[in-house]
Amino acid sequence: MKSTLCTSLVNDPFGDPGMLVQFLFQKRALLFDLGDISPLSNAELLKVSHVFVSHTHIDHFIGFDRLLRTVFGREKTLTFYGPKNFIKNVEGKLAGFTWNLVDRYEESLTIEVIEVREEKLIKGSFRAIDKFKLTNKKEVELQDGIILEDPSVKVRAVILEHRVPCLGFCLEEKLHVNINKDRLEEMQVVEGAWLNELKQAVLKEKPDSYSVDVPFKRDGNTGMKPISLGQLKEDLVDVSPGQKIGYVVDTIYNEPNKKRIIELIKSADIFFCESPFLADEEARGQERFHLTSHQAGSLAREACVKKLRVFHFSRKHIPHRERFYKEAEAAFQGTLSTSTSTSTSN
Repeated sequence: MKSTLCTSLVNDPFGDPGMLVQFLFQKRALLFDLGDISPLSNAELLKVSHVFVSHTHIDHFIGFDRLLRTVFGREKTLTFYGPKNFIKNVEGKLAGFTWNLVDRYEESLTIEVIEVREEKLIKGSFRAIDKFKLTNKKEVELQDGIILEDPSVKVRAVILEHRVPCLGFCLEEKLHVNINKDRLEEMQVVEGAWLNELKQAVLKEKPDSYSVDVPFKRDGNTGMKPISLGQLKEDLVDVSPGQKIGYVVDTIYNEPNKKRIIELIKSADIFFCESPFLADEEARGQERFHLTSHQAGSLAREACVKKLRVFHFSRKHIPHRERFYKEAEAAFQGTLSTSTSTSTSN
């Protein structure tokens, strides 16, 4: 079945890096990196619930002010993720404005900031009603690299090297669980809240022996019958995998980074990877702590991803756009995506 996510780069491959992930059946979006976001409309920005910032170099963080201006004055919670010292970075941004008029607003914006470390997350809150003073700072354990998990998606992060810590991300859509309505009628069972229980049991990977009470109606009589999850999955449920999306920018090609990236994006449906330099500029890439087109393709091949999308090209190579694609494709030996948006069919 088709994915419920639509993914697109915010800018041209030569512009600031950024990726917008929109939920097709929800008024919600996720934003990866926060550089120049001028191509995004206010309507798109108002859908954003979580922002994942790889690091705070200006081309990845200059858009903070635009986003803040768009959501300010609304009853909304916006959650940001970033690397070491990210809470201080956000605090500094907010401290640059005067907030003496915030008490005139009936609705208040809350900014939750989560700093990703090797084995823990450091959390803090900034509320407009409190003039964006840092509150509720605390630490929680980081498990399996998962920084966000909700009923729709899971996001993992790894810390990569770019002279400063830089985060790589992987977004995993949860399983698609659908009920075969035709089989409901054939089995003479009644629709109701139990179907949600059935979906949740499948999503939570309950054992096949798990029992679900199923209401049925036969010959004008109604009743309940316990049926095993295994039987219900066979008779009623269509399960298909969700989409997996990798996003890596601004990192040097070395063995520790290579290992972390490959583990992060293994078997992804699409991998968005930076490629500021051409294949014959490997030495310059090492010096600047960036990847080449060939290295991006090699990472995608070794991770067995289905599609590769290279971007974040050096502007000095504007006349050589096609070389980036050809070199990455040659190293990848797979499908290279050059479309502006992507939604994967599963």
